[in-house]
Amino acid sequence: KLLTRFDRAVSLRDVGELMERIMEGTFHSFLTQEKYNQDMREDDRFDNPYDLMMIYSALIDAPDMAKFFWENSRTPIATSLIAHKIFLFLDKMESQWARVDEEMTEKLENFRKGV
Repeated sequence: KLLTRFDRAVSLRDVGELMERIMEGTFHSFLTQEKYNQDMREDDRFDNPYDLMMIYSALIDAPDMAKFFWENSRTPIATSLIAHKIFLFLDKMESQWARVDEEMTEKLENFRKGV
């Protein structure tokens, strides 16, 4: 488990749920299956970690690293489709945050003028 800046552990199940949400119902991750999560132990290893690492690289917006893992993936088409959706999602989120930032800047500027 990875600790985030909010001191909340992020599990593989969380990553699987995020991938499913980003893919808007077109992808079902094995990471969200209850049987998988019950059977997973700390010392378990993945047979082919390149798929997951490529998706992780896309989630952290590291396209060069994602390309490396994609080139070594056993399922390059499926993982590239997921990465594409992730990059679209990140782009959408970035533009939404930019819009929020502009709105907040405008509100602060108006508040400053009124004081």
